[in-house]
Amino acid sequence: VCVDCEAGQSSDSEGSAKCTLCGAGQYSSVEGEKCKNCAKGQYRVNDKGGENSDASACDDCPEGYYQDSEGQGSCLPCLPGEFGNVTGLSKCQKCPKGKVSESSNSSVCSDCEAGRSSDSEGSAKCTLCGAGQYSNVKGQECQDCSTGQYRVNDKDDGSTNAKTCDDCPEGYY
Repeated sequence: VCVDCEAGQSSDSEGSAKCTLCGAGQYSSVEGEKCKNCAKGQYRVNDKGGENSDASACDDCPEGYYQDSEGQGSCLPCLPGEFGNVTGLSKCQKCPKGKVSESSNSSVCSDCEAGRSSDSEGSAKCTLCGAGQYSNVKGQECQDCSTGQYRVNDKDDGSTNAKTCDDCPEGYY
């Protein structure tokens, strides 16, 4: 009499004498079912009978990690400039302008200080607002100075204040 393999196990072929644990990136949730690949955003480590050898389900990738392929044994870290604020992601999100993530596997993006911003979505560094621009709110994109105002980008001597613009002096516009 042939018997079904337990959930999390499968036989390699017809006529097998034993059941084997599903491999890394695979699972079997029903008795007698062949091993299937974990979905995108999930993984399963092959613990080969160790204490974490439950092969009846896959785990969601943790926050700050993703998996964009099926049948994987691990998750990949979100790159600098990206974040993953939920579990089970198949793709990380890019930090919006004005925010950054400087390291791998970030679950949040940080605000740039006032006077600094990120140039584009998915930035890993905050940069000083350029000439003619300012930012007076933490996490805000650099804004153009108003009509009748200016700001030089004198970043070499450290005297620049990128949080405000100056009024044009008399005789200038």
